[in-house]
Amino acid sequence: MSQLELLSPAKTVSMADEWFEIAKADHFWMRWRFDVLRRAMHRCGIAPGKTLEIGCGHGVLRQQMEETFMVPVDGCDLNEQALRMAPAGQGRLLVYDIFDLLPEMCGAYDMILLMDVIEHIDDDVGFLQTSLKHLKKGGIVALNVPAHASLFSKYDSVAGHRRRYSSERLQALFRESNVTPLMMVNWGFSMVPLLLARKIVLEFVSTERTIETGFAPPGRMMNAGLNLVKSIETRLPFAMPIGTSIMACGRLNESTSPP
Repeated sequence: MSQLELLSPAKTVSMADEWFEIAKADHFWMRWRFDVLRRAMHRCGIAPGKTLEIGCGHGVLRQQMEETFMVPVDGCDLNEQALRMAPAGQGRLLVYDIFDLLPEMCGAYDMILLMDVIEHIDDDVGFLQTSLKHLKKGGIVALNVPAHASLFSKYDSVAGHRRRYSSERLQALFRESNVTPLMMVNWGFSMVPLLLARKIVLEFVSTERTIETGFAPPGRMMNAGLNLVKSIETRLPFAMPIGTSIMACGRLNESTSPP
């Protein structure tokens, strides 16, 4: 069990807890998302300094970042149950509400990570702008979101998603938050047919089994096969025209403070 620092009271969040039982470090999607993030950082010349992952959940991405870049990554969330599943890492593990804006946390980080977080928030603009207050001027934000409203399904509803995104909406979100986009890339092109099929199949699945049916690969062979697809797609020398997710990196403008 990880040692937690309680900076804020834990709260109920809009996230299906059973997702954390499935989304292990060897899950093809978790590995795919991190590969896309790592390559995006490389293309943008981003070397992570002091980093905070907001909405870190059970800490898989935090662990991937620390093992790859050999830097401590602080992780915060309001879901204490998920945080207690996180492996001990180099950085701090915090029960922390970003809206508390504790002085020790504000302006303290070179980079923040928002990996599949803002789609759970009603006011995504306000949430992003508050997240950015934890960055130093000129700091980096990297975020990932589910893409394309047409793929919204029962899975999204049960998982606590308020929406799926387009590149245009993300660009507008960056503009409103005083962030200069560095890169925005669609990924998961090969999974588009799978998500369309999932949308149909889940109409016949109970709510209790929706997350497991919609996210867990049906066996090791399928997980290995999807990992192979991931390896091929992420190595192609051109961007995908569409995908099931969008990864975006941006820089907080130095001229003014975050909104």
